[in-house]
Amino acid sequence: MFRVSYKPSTSHWLFPPIILGILALLLAVMIAQRAIECRRKGRPFINREAMRFFEPGCDKLKLFGSVALFVLYIYAMEFAGFLASSIVVVFLYSVLFFGVDRLKELPAAIASGRPWANGAFKSVCVSLLLSVLFSTSVWFLFARVFKITLP
Repeated sequence: MFRVSYKPSTSHWLFPPIILGILALLLAVMIAQRAIECRRKGRPFINREAMRFFEPGCDKLKLFGSVALFVLYIYAMEFAGFLASSIVVVFLYSVLFFGVDRLKELPAAIASGRPWANGAFKSVCVSLLLSVLFSTSVWFLFARVFKITLP
């Protein structure tokens, strides 16, 4: 069996090459599937007339919001560390994909005195709870169980 030697101070650099290798393998599989499908249907591999960057009706807020949150996450880890920045960014991702427009319901739900009757309030609370639990469990697993340093 093969062994990996590393220093604990640089152990967080162990996973990026593994992830990049997996992504490269998946890209090769996708290209092969596209080539097989195009050959079977008699279509060109690259069809410029049918190509478009955005599908009609796509949600650009989620796309650009995800990119912005990813960049924010990278910078937030420098200042707040892995755990705090992960909790905040995972919560913001869930709010982004839950629907930013539903946040308008929160003040009315709180003012009603029965916020748990509102679906938006429940979703935000569950998202906050899950972001804390998920981020803390990932941190515990890598930092304490596997003893891998996190940024």
